[in-house]
Formats: sequence, C-alpha cells, structure tokens
Amino acid sequence: MDLFLVIIDTLVILSYILLIALISPHIMRVIKNRNYDIFFQLLPVLAIIFVSGVAICVGYGGFQETLFFRLTTIISFLLLLSLLFLTFIMKKRWKDNYDKIITWIFSFQLKEIRFPKTR
Repeated sequence: MDLFLVIIDTLVILSYILLIALISPHIMRVIKNRNYDIFFQLLPVLAIIFVSGVAICVGYGGFQETLFFRLTTIISFLLLLSLLFLTFIMKKRWKDNYDKIITWIFSFQLKEIRFPKTR
C-alpha cells in the first residue's frame, strides 16, 4: 500500500473517532434532559455510528477497502440490534428485570462518582 494512502486512511479514521467522541456526549445529554434511561440515550449514538460507518464505507469504495470501517459497521450493527432488543422487547416483556438492570447500572455509576480510582 502506498504511504500516501496509509496517511489518508489514518487521518480519516482519526477524524471519524474524534467526531463520534465529540458528538456522542451532546446527544446523550439532550436525551438525558428528557428523562430517558441510559439505553435510550445510547440508541441514537449507535445509530449514528452505524449509518456514518456505512456511508464512509460506500464513499470509500465499498466494504473491501478499509478494515476499520467494516469492523465498526459490523460491531455497531450488532450492538444496535442487541440494544434495541434490550430496550423494546425486554422493557415490554420483563419490566422487573429491565428495572433491575437500570438500577444496577445507576448504582455502579454512583459508586464510580463517589469513589474515583486513585493511583
């Protein structure tokens, strides 16, 4: 592979990661203000990652070009499907278990806030 292509691929990957890292907290904060739980906050973030991964792969010449975007698209698709299953089906069918998971995650987050790791 040509050095120029490696540099361009690296810059595209780094800018993609930076864009997702900058956009995700804002999206989650807006949705959190509407009193949705953590799983509903993650749905648009994973959807954006999936759609942008597919768009970049298609724009880059298909899924055979860049391994990073191929893996990102597959992983985000699987996470999006599992998150959709967890939020919609589990919330309707097993409401008690869903509430326990939300409570467990919330208590875990509180423990991290109260007792930050010290080195």
